[in-house]
Amino acid sequence: MLHGEGSHMKIRKEYMIKYIEGIPYLLPYGQGIAQSFRSLRLDADEVFLWEYMLRGYDEVECMHRLCAHLGVGETHRSAVEAKVTDFFSMLEQLQIIDRRSHQLIGPLEDYDLFEVAGLLICYSGPKEYIARELEPFRMDSVMVPANWKDGECLERPIQRVEIVLSGPRILAVGEILMRTPEVIVYADERHYYYLFPQNTCVHEMRVRKNGSKAVIFVSNLVGREDVITREVYEAMYQSFLVYGLAHHKYAISSLSLQYQKRGFLFLESDAEDWSNLIELLSTMSNVQRCNYRTTMVELSGEEARMWNIPWGSCNDAPGRESMHLGGIGLLRQSKTNHAVIKTPSERILRTSFGVVSPQFSADLVEHTIDFCTRLYDVVPIWRLHCNQSPEALAFIQRIVDDELSDET
Repeated sequence: MLHGEGSHMKIRKEYMIKYIEGIPYLLPYGQGIAQSFRSLRLDADEVFLWEYMLRGYDEVECMHRLCAHLGVGETHRSAVEAKVTDFFSMLEQLQIIDRRSHQLIGPLEDYDLFEVAGLLICYSGPKEYIARELEPFRMDSVMVPANWKDGECLERPIQRVEIVLSGPRILAVGEILMRTPEVIVYADERHYYYLFPQNTCVHEMRVRKNGSKAVIFVSNLVGREDVITREVYEAMYQSFLVYGLAHHKYAISSLSLQYQKRGFLFLESDAEDWSNLIELLSTMSNVQRCNYRTTMVELSGEEARMWNIPWGSCNDAPGRESMHLGGIGLLRQSKTNHAVIKTPSERILRTSFGVVSPQFSADLVEHTIDFCTRLYDVVPIWRLHCNQSPEALAFIQRIVDDELSDET
């Protein structure tokens, strides 16, 4: 079977057949040499098999083709099968092919793997620059090709994060989208370019708009290790927001209450300090977490799911599992505790103010509003005026409990 029709065998440009004095050798080049210089002498049958592999045929079909090429009938077929199996096994041992996924893969690298909000992050760089906040999201490390393409590994969305230790370089090309004291963002057709003027070690980052790859440049190698780690961590946050958005997952910064296996988000409508209310909500029974955090939210049919992520959180140990989003409260400081009836458009707009996913263009802002509109259709959004007294706790708990009872 041709893998172009099914599982899509991907051909790498890292190995070639070269005849030396009439003898065929399989030789690495480019990244193949950089990773591992391993050559392999082939015979005529193995050259035949290699050429069919390059055309996208799998192990079984290669065996059929070699039998036909040699004119071998059923009587001697087992010998050919053994030769094909041995050849594919030898390629696998040389890390040229992954027989489980039938991919011709070339040299491998050991990536640190993390799962955040159902998305995979493959980190390639010094391990000392991995922030401790990422550790609860760690999975088993994975060996993947050094130059693999999007979607070729693990059969799930992946973002590669590569740390490049280099001196300053100018990446800012294309149109400037945003400028603040902390970050300047440019864009061309395929990438976002981030400049971090106030950083001391990480000054630049390039992120594909589809979120599949981020390259973080550490330009000051004499900086303190903890400073580099923190700046890499913050840059990864920006790249993850792009990655999540590309997969229709929006980040919301809010007070997060995880109660009775449901999540509730409370967004501030003013600049008040709500720390007293957080302490009160934390005293409710069946509360798993209650703090300020950034939460990733996704709509799936008639349900909204939320994930903790390793950025924008404090005072808890996040996990990788998603949770049903039970409701969103728009808080406003008041002397009394009561709900206010506001128009749907105002509640949708106020919810969008809590979204911290990239909104660099008119299209991205429109997508955010559309997302909040759909969110309004499946999740109750309350406009809550309250103080931070024990009465406010009872008021909010009554609203949340009423919603949970309505679900049942």
